[in-house]
Amino acid sequence: MSFIGTLKALPLPRQLMLAGAVLGVVLVMTFMVRGVVQQPMALLYSGLEPASTGEVIEELDKRGTRYEIRGDAIFIPANERDGVRFALASSGLPQQSVQGYELLDEVNGFSVTSEMYNAAYWRAKEGELTRTILAIPGIKSVRVHIGASLRSGFARSDPKQTASVSLSTTRDLTGNQAEAIQYLVALAVSGLSPDEVAVIDSTKGILAGPGVESANQAGSTAETQEGALEQKIRRLLEARVGPGNSRVSVTMDVSHERLRTTAVSYDPDSRVVRNRSSGDVSESSGGSTAGITAASNLPQTAGEANGQSTTSTTRNSSETVSYEINEVRTESERMPGAVERISVAVLLNDQVLGIDPAAADAGALTEQMAEDFKQLIASAAGLDTSRGDDLTVEFMPFQIAVAGDMVEAPGVIAQLLERYLWSGVKVIVLGIVVIVLAFGVIRPLLNQKPEVQSATGADGQQYAVGADPFLSLKDFTMDRQDDAAAILQEWLNEDRKAAVNE
Repeated sequence: MSFIGTLKALPLPRQLMLAGAVLGVVLVMTFMVRGVVQQPMALLYSGLEPASTGEVIEELDKRGTRYEIRGDAIFIPANERDGVRFALASSGLPQQSVQGYELLDEVNGFSVTSEMYNAAYWRAKEGELTRTILAIPGIKSVRVHIGASLRSGFARSDPKQTASVSLSTTRDLTGNQAEAIQYLVALAVSGLSPDEVAVIDSTKGILAGPGVESANQAGSTAETQEGALEQKIRRLLEARVGPGNSRVSVTMDVSHERLRTTAVSYDPDSRVVRNRSSGDVSESSGGSTAGITAASNLPQTAGEANGQSTTSTTRNSSETVSYEINEVRTESERMPGAVERISVAVLLNDQVLGIDPAAADAGALTEQMAEDFKQLIASAAGLDTSRGDDLTVEFMPFQIAVAGDMVEAPGVIAQLLERYLWSGVKVIVLGIVVIVLAFGVIRPLLNQKPEVQSATGADGQQYAVGADPFLSLKDFTMDRQDDAAAILQEWLNEDRKAAVNE
């Protein structure tokens, strides 16, 4: 019996079940094959402004290119990405949201005043600087503001120029990158000093320019000093142990305080007379010893001073001396950034030192070599033990590859697995699903026997009614194998007799 006949012989419910199973297998196979054959999606553009994104999507719809929107990114099939980018570029898409000197092309005509031209010029200047800064890796968005002060014809001095750069980044900017942005803007604007350009991060605040604390500057200076000292020590060690066999770490404790000290000292041994004064004190007294008479009231002549006495007394003299003492006044000021302490840690690969660990004097040789390295490093770094500087030198085997070794390229099998592993897994899963559906659903439905109505004949035996003769014969043969063999033998004998008679 043919396959179509078998399907027709099945009851209607089983035919519907078989059709549903076949449809499910087709859908699963279509989905799996599409997943295997479908090209992976690749990034076309991301971070565009909404207007530019809409123009790009409209052009993709016109071209009939399949695309996916994930956040602010547009993805298209990887095998079409490069061609679509060139096609969009030829159409001027995506359009630059930042305009530069092309703004000056629109400034023409006699109605344009000097103020209008100056405003357009500074807008164009800001746009060009924005484009240049956006080309720096890690910069996500930028706005440049130039504080252009127009000079009056009656002014005697040029006004001060200022500028600011506000940006957002995908990773942290270093101090050198922020300083490079300062110089980029300053050199583009005449009369602008790099110190007057402020670089502002939207999340971290001021990175460079006016307003940066001196402590941050001292910290960055300390980092620079640490890096320079590490390189200096590393170059010195590589001459002995070779490149890649030394690791150096330098830590500097830097003061962030600003201190002003005033001291006054006196020298008692250096006395100088500033003033000297002296004075004498004397007293004098006089009187008469005669009695009081009438003659004493008469005028006396010379030599008639009989009975009179005079007394004079002189006391000690005094002297006052003032001295001047030498005075020394000292004023000192300590600025932030002074090094208070240096710690140096050095790790050397003991496998290149040439010391046999099994030797009897290996320990003594190691200690002696460590002391030699410490003296060498202390002299090179200018360490001061009285200040509290610390130095540590350790010998250990390195477990990393020596710098300069080439990384082994992946083999053909590794590349095939990397490219086609996921596709192969999808194919295997597809095959398993198809086999399960074919042998677990479709085949049992096809092999199910249709319901056969039976009736009792005149001889008392059961006979199938309305059944397929082929199925009835098959069932009779399976149930009565001996009778079927006897009937076949009888048929063969009859065929032989007919052939002999002929």
